Amino acid sequence: MSRSVQVLVLGTAVSLASSGCYGRGAGLGAAILGTAIVTAAVVSATAPPPPRVVYVPEPRPGYVWQPGYWTLQDGDWVWVEGRWLPEHEGYRWVPTHWERDPDGNWRLIDGHWVPEGPPPPPPPPPPPPAG
Repeated sequence: MSRSVQVLVLGTAVSLASSGCYGRGAGLGAAILGTAIVTAAVVSATAPPPPRVVYVPEPRPGYVWQPGYWTLQDGDWVWVEGRWLPEHEGYRWVPTHWERDPDGNWRLIDGHWVPEGPPPPPPPPPPPPAG
């Protein structure tokens, strides 16, 4: 898939997800559907530029902040502004970010919701000494 098609798919998904096309109260299913549209990988052989220093708004009840990040568009670095996302009870937001692959390339990891489950149980006690 060409880079311009990848960026087009990413841009469309970001537009849909941020426009609220799936309506208020549509729930996590709609949010997952909105993020599931993004299937193209954005990969770069060079590290993205450092994040811009921007004003981060005060927390808003019922929302989480997706910080701004760099993406590639036609081989150029383009800044995507941060935005508020409605919270989903029982889930936490992992923001969009860049990670370096073992092969040295950089990969844009799309933001996604992760279930917040109860903490894992403590490990079992060690067996009593033999004897």
